[in-house]
Amino acid sequence: MRVRDLLGLTELRLVPLTGDTGLDRPIRWVFTTDLPDPRRYLSGGELLLTGLMWRRGPADSAAFAAAAAAGHIACLAAGDAAYGSVPDDLVAACREHDIPLLEVPVDVSFGTITEQVIQALMADRHIDLANQLGRQRRLLTAVADRAGLDALLRLSATDAEVPCWLLTATGRAPAQLPSALSNPRSRRLAAQFLGATRLPHVIHITHGVVPTTYSLFQVGGGPRVTGWFLAFEGDHRHWPRMLHDTVTELVSLVALERERFLDARRAQRAPVERLVRLTQSDHPNPTDLKSAFAEGGLPDGHYTAVTATMTDEPDGSVACAVLEELLATLPDPARTAALGDEAVALVPGAAVDLQSQAQLLETGLLRNRLTLGVSLPAAGPDGLPGALHEARQARLLAEKRPGRISMVATDEIDSHTLLLTTVPLDIRHTFRLRVLGPVLDYDRTHHTDLVPTLKAFLDCSGSWTQCAEQLHLHINTLRYRIQRIEDLTGRSLSTLESRVDFFLALRAE
Repeated sequence: MRVRDLLGLTELRLVPLTGDTGLDRPIRWVFTTDLPDPRRYLSGGELLLTGLMWRRGPADSAAFAAAAAAGHIACLAAGDAAYGSVPDDLVAACREHDIPLLEVPVDVSFGTITEQVIQALMADRHIDLANQLGRQRRLLTAVADRAGLDALLRLSATDAEVPCWLLTATGRAPAQLPSALSNPRSRRLAAQFLGATRLPHVIHITHGVVPTTYSLFQVGGGPRVTGWFLAFEGDHRHWPRMLHDTVTELVSLVALERERFLDARRAQRAPVERLVRLTQSDHPNPTDLKSAFAEGGLPDGHYTAVTATMTDEPDGSVACAVLEELLATLPDPARTAALGDEAVALVPGAAVDLQSQAQLLETGLLRNRLTLGVSLPAAGPDGLPGALHEARQARLLAEKRPGRISMVATDEIDSHTLLLTTVPLDIRHTFRLRVLGPVLDYDRTHHTDLVPTLKAFLDCSGSWTQCAEQLHLHINTLRYRIQRIEDLTGRSLSTLESRVDFFLALRAE
């Protein structure tokens, strides 16, 4: 029953004074009160009946209306017995709080209103129950027949009392619906889903001048960055119980279909995992690689390798699910695998801009960190080992960069940087000490700046004048420092070989 249905009960002769925009609000129950603040007895959706015995002046009307609005009532019906008519100050207060206000004639009792409303509510509930059972039967049949997400959501949209949309953590729709949200709106809903302190979560979005309210329900469990959610139009806190039950059941059925979908996706990873393991051997057999390529459903062509890790996730399956979401909109599907704490994706052709897609998930990472490495495209199974190696080295470099999300592509990496990232950390450390050890010790003991001077000298390509100006030194002071470095290391900065050694040692930290 809605407020406009109440006005349709002509024998009650209720007169609307405010609230034209609230005529479609559902009435859940009837409550009579003469308390100045009835909030503790309200749970939302009530037709609130009052004889105005609480009113002593205009300030009382303002306080009562504010309390009623905070209790999320459906509408207020005020009797004429106390004042002969509804006071103007109560009309103004209800208008301010957008409360539908009805005037009850003095000869109509609250008991008569309560009786008729309860009868109407009971009749509505019988109809709702029959409709709910019918919807439930159709949805369960679709799930039992394995009709899939598309069919389940189309069926739900046909029967739904409120529109809904299924979205992922990036705002993507994983199933087709009769209607779709715009990208800006779906991404805004996804950002709210990722950042909500608790779910279900209510959000108000203004499009033009018309605000729309959505209630967000998570579908299934798991981290939100890999999760799905259903966005329902309306505020779930004001829904009748039947609608709540219907929505809860739909969320559960979609969660079941999601698990089936994820099981199928996990099964698709297995042959790709075997292929990636083959590339990790010292001398992968080309014949075995080609066979594994075919088994993984990978046609001939060029592929870009992408690797990813999540800092607080020892299992690479979470990072793999994130990669799958980031790559889901590609025209040609990527193949993915999870090995240890690492996720791998093989992307046909050149990879898309993962950085902008990944930024959509930043809110949901919480204290976690996502690092990504991207290779250059490589041809078929022969080029795959090199592409995976490139992607891993790029990801190692990404780990050194700040930010909750860090990505490095191989084409960003300078040649010497790529070379250094391929060298194990202990070897880099040993090389640095052998070349720069005496200089580092001298600076530490004498509190000098020989190492910064050496770096500046190399950055200036050995130009004495430019380096002296940059360091604000007299050129003779600079010459003294460089001579000291040469004496300590036994290397001459006049030779290219020594300059290269110093350059690499400075960057081998």
